[in-house]
Amino acid sequence: MTGTDPGFAAYAPSPAARPAPVTGAVVVAEAAEDDVPALAALQARARGGSADEWAGRIHRALRAERDLVITAKVHGTAVGYANATYLPEHAGDGAPAGYYLTGVTVDPDWRRHGIATLLTRWRMAWAWERGSALWCFVSAANRASLDLHRDLGFGEVASGASFQGVEFTGGEGRLLRADRPPAGRPPT
Repeated sequence: MTGTDPGFAAYAPSPAARPAPVTGAVVVAEAAEDDVPALAALQARARGGSADEWAGRIHRALRAERDLVITAKVHGTAVGYANATYLPEHAGDGAPAGYYLTGVTVDPDWRRHGIATLLTRWRMAWAWERGSALWCFVSAANRASLDLHRDLGFGEVASGASFQGVEFTGGEGRLLRADRPPAGRPPT
């Protein structure tokens, strides 16, 4: 979640040759323990660090009571995954308690196919079953993620050097919120 994170998608809001979405071929589901090696390798490829370190973090999230880990697969191969979790109020930076989208990773070869959007919509539905507001924080330098969340109905609540204790390279992040749509109205 830093501005120099190699996992940020290159910002290209209107690329000349955007690949066609493959949504019909993508299967999104809750991750299981046997998904961890593939997800850890994906995370290490996309964001750096070792697969062993990522595997430990993913295992902890899978075992946590108020966490969600989901995976996106194409023909049985993991091409993306994402997390959501309940975080308590963080007095140090004013971030409220609630459900947060805490990360989405898409294999660099599969970016710009709509996979991050599918993963985010799935997490939004899961979180809205548990509460009426949903939060996320994004580095101000991650313009692709800011666009994704804005397109899905998130609005900026605050900017700051940290949210939920996470500091941002470049010194600035955005705290975003989306509210559950009223009954009978589909989400964005």
